Amino acid sequence: MTTLVRQAVARAGRPQGTDTPWIILGGIFFSCYLTWRPIQDVMFTLSDALFLLGLLVLVIQHRIPLEPLRFLTPFWLAGFAMLAIGLLIGSIGCPMPWRWLIVAGQYLFAWVVLPLIVMRRGPEQTVQMLKAFTWGVFAMNLFGAYIWFNYTGSFEEARSLLGIDFLSGGRRLGAFTADANWNGAVLAMAVPAAFYLRAKKEIGNFLLLLWLAVLVLGVILTASVTAFTGCSAAVLTFMAVGGIRPSFRTMLLLLAGGALLAFLYFENGGELPRIFVNRVGNAIDRGDISEAGTFEGRMALIREAWGMVESHMLVGVGADQYREISIYKAPVHNMYLLLWAEGGLIAMFGWVLMMAVLLAAAIRAYPRDRLATALTLSTTTTFLIATTASPHMYARLWSVPVLIALAVSIEVALDVGPAQRRRSVLRRAEQAL
Repeated sequence: MTTLVRQAVARAGRPQGTDTPWIILGGIFFSCYLTWRPIQDVMFTLSDALFLLGLLVLVIQHRIPLEPLRFLTPFWLAGFAMLAIGLLIGSIGCPMPWRWLIVAGQYLFAWVVLPLIVMRRGPEQTVQMLKAFTWGVFAMNLFGAYIWFNYTGSFEEARSLLGIDFLSGGRRLGAFTADANWNGAVLAMAVPAAFYLRAKKEIGNFLLLLWLAVLVLGVILTASVTAFTGCSAAVLTFMAVGGIRPSFRTMLLLLAGGALLAFLYFENGGELPRIFVNRVGNAIDRGDISEAGTFEGRMALIREAWGMVESHMLVGVGADQYREISIYKAPVHNMYLLLWAEGGLIAMFGWVLMMAVLLAAAIRAYPRDRLATALTLSTTTTFLIATTASPHMYARLWSVPVLIALAVSIEVALDVGPAQRRRSVLRRAEQAL
């Protein structure tokens, strides 16, 4: 009887085990390599296959958390349920109702299944996963930068050899994410991860400098206004919330290293990529956002989306139907308007609730570990900026960095409510026996 109670206590708490299965770390490493999939039209990548194998391992080892977000789990699941139900209601009467199964399934995997894999693994394993993500982004953009500076073939040849939009027609670096803006977003989310690992003394100054050199170069080569904004906001948020005061030695190392790299680059005839100057530099220099990238085109889609929302405020047009109805034959690059148009107010409010959970978890961790809060808030800030400039966000390159950053705050937050009371009852029962 005592053994059964002890097992119940273990299952109700954090899953047992000290090491993250290498399959899961591999899935995290390759989470932003979206072009690494057997069928380009089907969103099932190498990373997804590794995650499913890792999930199987965790099931066999009885290491699946019952409450991946602790006391916030019901709110998270409620938000997802609202999103899925809203899209379902809108899809019932649309010409292609089966698209709901695909879209809802993708969101289910990205935002409900993945938390079971990466959440509540313990502080040590969470650090392992954070390193795996940062190394994955670093390696992809190190290779991407090499190709950017050395590849001389045509756009069509690059696409057939390296994948869709590894290098865009304007020579923006999308790498293996298949989109320069997406690559810029994961770069921006990797920067606070690098700062967090250094602040926690999990890495040294040399590795931090090496990571930042490639990550910042990657942001420049993507020529993404959203990525540049998100990266700047993430750094400022992390420094302010984390109360970071770099030592003189660290600042000197970073400044000297950055100055040396810049000197060697420009001394050898290098210059800022023209595409970065045209898309980002001019907008900053002149203070005119209309000169930033494809601003005018996106604003046209947003204006169209507002008109569509007015006609489908409560019941949307159905999952993945915006592009079919739009005169531009493209989805609006704004998650809130897209979900509102396709799933009505229910779906949009569901997504807002999930975003609120991210912020709540970060805030609750602050009294115990402000660095954890700094990481979660800075990553969430970048993600929230990206939500205003992206369509459906179920690709794992979005969910993985956000969930790992969330896991850091969940690890240090105190349990409250029914979950804590249930564990207390089980522990008292064990003591009585």
